[in-house]
Amino acid sequence: MDCIFCKIVSGEFGTEFVTQNEHAVAFKDINPQAKVHILVVPRDHTSNVSELDSADSLLGLFELIREVAKEQTDGQFRLQFNTGSREGQSVFHTHAHVLSAQSN
Repeated sequence: MDCIFCKIVSGEFGTEFVTQNEHAVAFKDINPQAKVHILVVPRDHTSNVSELDSADSLLGLFELIREVAKEQTDGQFRLQFNTGSREGQSVFHTHAHVLSAQSN
């Protein structure tokens, strides 16, 4: 599989993780759209959020999203999942964008 996020998760690029847990990793977006722009990516490959079907994976993903929002923002943030190219998805590995105009 030639998925950039799978390669980041596996450590092939040496990407610095903001935080991580057993289900997901979080790292800064290389093309930030806000002062804070963190991607939260499940370790297991699925193409989009609609394909996540494990309660453990969903819980782990959202636990990491909450942790990122608490540590990186002032409590106000946007959470965005893009599903499909028409809706702006450019990397077809499930990922959440945590965005905020104000850092913590």
